[in-house]
Amino acid sequence: MKKSIIYIASILMTLGMTSCFKNFEEMQMNPNYPTDVNPGNLFANATFSRIGGVYGVQAEDFNMTASGLWAQHFGKIQYIDEDYYEYRSNVIDLYWKYMYSGSSSNGTASLYDLELAIMKIRELKEALQAEANPDVKAIADAEAMEGAMLVVRTYLFSVMTDVWGDIPYSEALKTVALGYESTITQPKYDAQKDIYNDLFNRLEEANELLSNGGKIEPQSDMIYGGDTQKWQKFANSLAARLYIHISKVDASTAASGLDLIFGNPGKYPVFTSIEDDAMLTYAGTQPYEHPFFENYVRDARDDHAISYTMIDMMKKRKDARMYIFATPTSSSIALFDSTGNTADIQYDGIENGKPKGEEFKIADISRIGVLYRGTANSVSHIMSYSELEFIRAEAAALLNVGSAGDAKTAYEKGIHASFESQYKLADQYGIRTASFVAQNGATTFSERVVTEEDGTEIEISLANLEDHYKRTLETDAVAWNAGKAAQLIAEQKFISIFTNGPEAFTEVRRTNFPQLTFVRGGTQYKGLGLPYRFPYAISEQTTNGANWAPAAEGITNTMYGKTLWWNTKAFDNYRILNN
Repeated sequence: MKKSIIYIASILMTLGMTSCFKNFEEMQMNPNYPTDVNPGNLFANATFSRIGGVYGVQAEDFNMTASGLWAQHFGKIQYIDEDYYEYRSNVIDLYWKYMYSGSSSNGTASLYDLELAIMKIRELKEALQAEANPDVKAIADAEAMEGAMLVVRTYLFSVMTDVWGDIPYSEALKTVALGYESTITQPKYDAQKDIYNDLFNRLEEANELLSNGGKIEPQSDMIYGGDTQKWQKFANSLAARLYIHISKVDASTAASGLDLIFGNPGKYPVFTSIEDDAMLTYAGTQPYEHPFFENYVRDARDDHAISYTMIDMMKKRKDARMYIFATPTSSSIALFDSTGNTADIQYDGIENGKPKGEEFKIADISRIGVLYRGTANSVSHIMSYSELEFIRAEAAALLNVGSAGDAKTAYEKGIHASFESQYKLADQYGIRTASFVAQNGATTFSERVVTEEDGTEIEISLANLEDHYKRTLETDAVAWNAGKAAQLIAEQKFISIFTNGPEAFTEVRRTNFPQLTFVRGGTQYKGLGLPYRFPYAISEQTTNGANWAPAAEGITNTMYGKTLWWNTKAFDNYRILNN
């Protein structure tokens, strides 16, 4: 069961009456920053704010205008600077600040709020343990809450280090208000390898805390609605993700870590079905709406489309998930309205970074699918059972981890789970095969069937799920081939994590797949290819320069020159499109 944000309004109203959203700079200056707040409320808001932010648009963190854009899940059709890798420094600054300190102006919580929640739940646990007759159940409940908080903390820090590399970690968020002897206003940058090692330790700790039979407050849990067992599965599945991330730089540690997890399902349970997927489900009322919907409908922005890379991959694989991921082009909708011929309904993506001199018609480009861009109460995918199966497949095929099982079986399970998840979401939200939503939020086109070039009629429905899955699996570009295991697994994982830009950006750099369209346009970074990382926040150079400088050593053009620790080579798998 996925947790809808039922209690979020009352939680945020409670939090709004405290000063818990002051900028981190203010917290650092004020050691008496209030900490007498409910840890469950803090946890709920930090989860909602930061996972929504990771999934967001513009300065609401870094999916559609950076990581997901650069990984080529998305493309830009207006204000295309970021598609040339020409980022806005002030926006990057906000990415950094929002994650660490939130924003007092828009009421978003942060890693600081999450750190405060962890401190408060630990204080509660210690108080319970100190009682003459300790309440074992209450202690287990506090431990379960602490475990879930550690999972979210680990996830958020993993996202940060995977886009920036070395970041403030061990000294970050250290204030007198959180019980430290002094407030560290200029935290050191930790090496990414050291951060990863500690993230593994924190997930091990979380697994233990979540295994003691405790219950999580449903109203505090924006992901699983209080299901402790699913949190434990998430903890270990996330550990598997992080182990596979480091597999090219430290294969031994990755293999042993994955073998420990997959070889001990009793101690380290992981996702076993799509019902375990970690997703944030939005309430669907302002301001608790899906970030993509909010950007498109509330902000009236039509800057983004689906990329040519995604559409081309899915067409070649006869992959009907395309009809969920994308909308028909508006020009083909107009043609269909006049002919009634379902073969006239067309899907085309935008070339990422198309030079400004090469014109294109916006009406000929497909937008991001209605399930995400046109549905206020849709979901943000954090991690899925599908992804976990692709991790199994890679562990078996490339790292020889016997406990991971058969690579082919896991690979095919991963594809099937992705189809199943997307089709069930489409059914749940009433998304028809070909749909389009206008910027006022109204559905202006909804057609049950699309006819493909070979005459096949496609209807997205649970009844057709198995046929569509098998059709894709039988294509040459998808059918299992042990000699191409690395490519096949990476490509299908890339498709399956659509809309999860940060993870797609990580996987593209790590695996060198899929083949990306070389960005031909722009001026400042033209010809340099996919950025190796996010640029550091410009404010760090002025406020924490002594610690920033060693971390930035070797970086050229703000995003190139030095790859991240786990990234053993710069991405070089490109194709060049012609006008």
